[in-house]
Amino acid sequence: MTTSSSTKIFKLWPQWLAACTIHVLALLVGLAIGSTSPFLARLTRGTEEITITSDEASWIASLFSLTRPIGAIIAAIIARRLGSKKSVLLGGIPHALAWTCLLIKQSLPWIYASRIMSGFGLGMYYSTFPLYIGEIADPRVRGALISIIVQGLAIGTLLGNLLGAYVEIVTFAVISLLVTGLFFFPFMFFPDSPLYLVQNGRMEQAEMALQWFNRRSDVKTELESLKTFTGTQPNLSLWQSLLQLSTRLHAKIVVIVLFIYIFMQMAGLFTIGLYMEILLTSSLRVDVITPSLVVVIAGLVAIVSSLISMYTNDYFGRRIMLAASCIGVSVNLSLLGINSLLIRNGFGDPILQWLSISGMMMYQFFIYMGMLPISNCLMAELFPPQLREIGPCLANITSGVFAFLMSKSYQPLLDATSTEFMFWFYALVAFGMLIFTIAAIPETKGKSLQEIQRMLRGVCASENNGSPDKSQKEEVDSTRM
Repeated sequence: MTTSSSTKIFKLWPQWLAACTIHVLALLVGLAIGSTSPFLARLTRGTEEITITSDEASWIASLFSLTRPIGAIIAAIIARRLGSKKSVLLGGIPHALAWTCLLIKQSLPWIYASRIMSGFGLGMYYSTFPLYIGEIADPRVRGALISIIVQGLAIGTLLGNLLGAYVEIVTFAVISLLVTGLFFFPFMFFPDSPLYLVQNGRMEQAEMALQWFNRRSDVKTELESLKTFTGTQPNLSLWQSLLQLSTRLHAKIVVIVLFIYIFMQMAGLFTIGLYMEILLTSSLRVDVITPSLVVVIAGLVAIVSSLISMYTNDYFGRRIMLAASCIGVSVNLSLLGINSLLIRNGFGDPILQWLSISGMMMYQFFIYMGMLPISNCLMAELFPPQLREIGPCLANITSGVFAFLMSKSYQPLLDATSTEFMFWFYALVAFGMLIFTIAAIPETKGKSLQEIQRMLRGVCASENNGSPDKSQKEEVDSTRM
């Protein structure tokens, strides 16, 4: 990257500032995720005011995902009516309510209520921030901005692991409420996205938003491009937008994004994060260092990895980095499975413990290097205007359902099989995701939203034996129903 291009990129500081503010919202999500493992360990050990069973622990872990689809639907409705910016802003409210529940009373019903509200917040977060960032970001930095936000998830998870292990639950809730305020107050002053403003005919405000985000007074070209981009699409009702899913092009886009999230959840993304400390303690029998400390170090590795991804995802491209991430995850999970088998059969050499620890570290590294940031990149980039609320909502619902199924079935499957079986199953799914990435994922690096849609239409046209008008005709027909 030349000095002049670097200077131009950093002149886009309002876009970086918006991403850094949403980074705080991601940190809140991370706090809820990261605190789960140490809280469950403490609550099952009986060192807190209440003691829970393994079944109650599985409900605490999985409720977070069970209510995520509802949050996604709420976010889609808000985004459709009020725009992506306000839907991101309102996504902080469930987190505030979740921490308030823990302040009211430390009892199982209130813990359940807190997890339910956190699930709403998780669903709203994943449905809205890719939408807003995709609409305001310069193509040159879109991947980096999303990586900044994902880094907030890693930092929040680390802080949740650390504070959850050593701080009282009430104190943790107070700290989290303060962080919620740090998100709310700055973000309410950001403008709506130019795309939303153009779609609603507010051209003067759209021009001002473009000027602010791009730090230039002359944004006529960008404004005309947005008018063309949105003007070619009719103002669709919710039902008409749903009918758009029946067209070949849109169905293909939805399938690509949905399968990315299905693969990630079935590869143990959410489950391993929730049960990491318990896995290290019970299954991998790590005692050379405290398992809670291993979880904290894994969080540090995730932060370093997400920092690296800010550069690699825009430099090497989405497909290459997602494929590399899948390979790394699959290999490390396979090795963890072998380690678990050896330990279960009486091999107690300390080197196996260090290999288990290293495997967990590298698993976190590859997850945050590719799978997490790139899945959000593709959600921000692939959906056309008529699916920009519904598409992320469907992806979020799918991810939430599979995260719930995987986390709720984890303990019964573990009881029926073994830890190594679980690791190898996750590894096999990650390998399947690698094949899917190579076969189906388009490269969107450096392309504007308009260029991405033209590229996707071109691909669909070539699949239709060179008939470029076929998918467009399907779209027109579906809007008339």
